[in-house]
Amino acid sequence: MSIARVFIKNFRLFREIDLDLNKENLLILGPNGSGKTSVLEAINLLISRKSIKTRDLKECINDDSEGFSLGLEIINKQEVLTIKAAKQANKRITIKTEAGNTTVKKENLPIVQFIQAKDLRMIEGEAELRRDFFNKTMFHVEHSSEIDYKNYKKALSQRNISLKRKVSEGELRVWNEALIDTGNILAEKQKSFFKGIFKKSLEEKGKKVETEDIFLNQINVVFKKGWPDHISLKRALVESTEKDRALGYTSVGPHRLDLKYFINNKLAKSFLSRGQQKLLIILNFFKFNDILVTKNKSGIVYLIDDITSELDQQNLAMVLEQATELKAQLLITAIRGKSLSNMTPFLDKFRQLNL
Repeated sequence: MSIARVFIKNFRLFREIDLDLNKENLLILGPNGSGKTSVLEAINLLISRKSIKTRDLKECINDDSEGFSLGLEIINKQEVLTIKAAKQANKRITIKTEAGNTTVKKENLPIVQFIQAKDLRMIEGEAELRRDFFNKTMFHVEHSSEIDYKNYKKALSQRNISLKRKVSEGELRVWNEALIDTGNILAEKQKSFFKGIFKKSLEEKGKKVETEDIFLNQINVVFKKGWPDHISLKRALVESTEKDRALGYTSVGPHRLDLKYFINNKLAKSFLSRGQQKLLIILNFFKFNDILVTKNKSGIVYLIDDITSELDQQNLAMVLEQATELKAQLLITAIRGKSLSNMTPFLDKFRQLNL
């Protein structure tokens, strides 16, 4: 599948815009504030049904409007698939996905890999960024794990509510048991996925790595499951009860997993420059491309925001070379004129669109 067209009305700063993507790799150019990121956000919202910036979609409505509407055309061989979304300020968003007169399920849509500014702090930033990257990748590969994750989150939410309400030990024990049951299932899925696929994929040696960037072949990723390794989840919950009651939330469990990146036994965040970290993170996304293609027949769309930021010419060339070799559609943004000369050898592989 490939995206052919996107329609945006009263979304963010746009009053109305209709963009022909022509099923090609696209480079979206424009100055800061021209709406480049908003175009990617609209595409991501239509396919994944989530905003990258807010949980309250009212914030996406243009200031002078009462609601927004979005549309997407996706070509699947000779079939045209349409996604339409409408959101009014006082109503929930409605999203319809159809091919002809047949409704298309969300799992039959292409995977969106959105690489945005916050993701590029993954190595040095908060654990939530690494956790989201890991979980989303796992959901795309091991589809049943998303159900296990949702079951665990329901139990977690109830335990957290109980902690805030300062319920009795007996009542809290009920939600401890629910959390242990669902947590052990999820934790086993996470551990198995990390050992069987995630770690191997990230530590796989690069095919085309220059001497200056040899660190790309020295990465070691360590999995932290979310509570001490030497005890069970049940015991961890018991030992953290007093702390959790004081905090008002659950401080241990598979929802607290983390990944640590090392190079020669040193934390990568203290070893690599910002540009090297950004290079590593983008290439991390690409390393899962082949397995995602085999697990999801509808294809992959990469949305990469502000690709030239903090990448020198050599590293940008490496990213673009590997990106254009992927079996995927690329929609990337860049500030017009800023480091665009570094992209010159690859510009013939992208259709340019100016905002």
